[in-house]
Amino acid sequence: MTSHRPLLVTGALAIALAIALAVGVAACGVPLDTHPHAITRATVDPADVPPTTSASPGAQEVSVYFLRENRLEEVRYPVDGEATLGAAIRFALATPKDSSSLHTAVPPGTEVRAVDIRTGLARIDLTGEINDISGETQKQAFAQIVFTALSFPGVQRVRFLIDGRGVDAPTDNGNLTLVTANDYDPPLNPR
Repeated sequence: MTSHRPLLVTGALAIALAIALAVGVAACGVPLDTHPHAITRATVDPADVPPTTSASPGAQEVSVYFLRENRLEEVRYPVDGEATLGAAIRFALATPKDSSSLHTAVPPGTEVRAVDIRTGLARIDLTGEINDISGETQKQAFAQIVFTALSFPGVQRVRFLIDGRGVDAPTDNGNLTLVTANDYDPPLNPR
């Protein structure tokens, strides 16, 4: 006949089990924010999806800014599916569809790593090729991207990252961490 005795756990073993349980529970949890955030398709925008234009008459459009001489000018692109900020930014990094009179200051090879929008702030992570230029040309390139982002519903400010690290963007008000439309003067401010 077997006896069923309660298993006695020593103090050190009980502490080790409690720690293991706490670590296991913490590893399975969801990180907490200090306040709630709406999650939309624009918030989580995959960086590796190339934008495509649409021939559909009812297609959603995105505004993209390019340069005509030294002045920013809006171009509207109809997109397949839902219009996202990531798609708009990827168009801004490419050659404009009317390349006879418009051009981009963004250096070739610059790509979008990630884009997200939270509480009016667009965070745009680019690859390091954006640093292949400097001076006025770099300011123009950042202005193109800023105004493309600001044309997206709900975006009031822009924050840049390069290869995951925060950077200050060149503006007419100096290099700034958070950029708004008021940080650029005409001809780089189309508003």
